[in-house]
Amino acid sequence: MKKAFQLLVAGLVLLVLVGCATTPDMVDMEKKDFTLPLLGGGTVRLSSYLGRPVVLCFFAPGCGHCWNEAPRLEAAYQRYKDRGLVVLGVGTGREEALRAFVEGTGVTYPIAVDSDNRVSTPLYGVSWIPHNVFFNRSGKIVREKVGELSEEELETYIGEIL
Repeated sequence: MKKAFQLLVAGLVLLVLVGCATTPDMVDMEKKDFTLPLLGGGTVRLSSYLGRPVVLCFFAPGCGHCWNEAPRLEAAYQRYKDRGLVVLGVGTGREEALRAFVEGTGVTYPIAVDSDNRVSTPLYGVSWIPHNVFFNRSGKIVREKVGELSEEELETYIGEIL
């Protein structure tokens, strides 16, 4: 009787483990998905980039470090976009100020508008900018960096997600 009970428990444990192993969990990109308006029109949904490496950059037009970092992100975007890299800026603040930021920095990657902070703070815990989130092709967050990215850091972190 004891042996039968042990076999039953072992079978149930095995069934649970196999079931868990074959049930896919939502990946980070799906858990932290959002849809926001794009500067210039249209909308963007983060999960539409699942399968591609993504750098999600939270910034504000009044942030000096963001102004310093944007040209580095743009250069990386130009260098790696043929390998599938997506750089998506998420700007807080008024649209006029965001447009001035884009014109002043020369960025061409898409800019989502989060003027009411409905994505930045509740989904990503952004309390300091710039705040960059690096997703690999599987949609997992590989790295987050709060504060201005150096050229070396940016290259290293992009290398981890390509």
